[in-house]
Amino acid sequence: MTILILEIRIPNDLDSTHLTRYFLHRTLSELFIYFISFVTLGIFWIGSHFHHNLITQTDRISSWLNIFFLMMICMIPFSAQLLNHYRHEKLSITFYCVDLIIASYCHYLMLIYAWKKNYVKPTLTPEYYKNAKHRILIPIYIYFAIIGVSYFSPYIALYMFMIPFVLHILPESANERVSI
Repeated sequence: MTILILEIRIPNDLDSTHLTRYFLHRTLSELFIYFISFVTLGIFWIGSHFHHNLITQTDRISSWLNIFFLMMICMIPFSAQLLNHYRHEKLSITFYCVDLIIASYCHYLMLIYAWKKNYVKPTLTPEYYKNAKHRILIPIYIYFAIIGVSYFSPYIALYMFMIPFVLHILPESANERVSI
């Protein structure tokens, strides 16, 4: 997650006026992409944390699903850098979304696989499982919508990345809580 901030730089030779202009027009938008990416990685980390605390065993397939999930997570700094440099381009928004979609789908497959193989703790209720699937799937639908919106307004598409944050910050319902 630290790698994300290392890409944001301010030139050393700017006078006060140019520094202010550079900061307002360039650095603030780069910090916005950094914020989006950092919180998104945080959401993935929390989801992975809960997933790994709810399973009782793994096998070769679940390990490979986790490796592919981590591969997509590790690509997020690259996707964020591309988005930072070309934030108003459909390609960069699409690439960033596809990275998040594949990472989310890998997370979804890990959850389904653990459930179907009965590798989960007995305290994991069907209601919790259903809610966990929705917490993973809904952002995927949002990322697909962002891709569509980026063809009409890349500016609005960028702000749509904040929608999954709200969904993950909302308190859990009583049937979603499970002891880990």
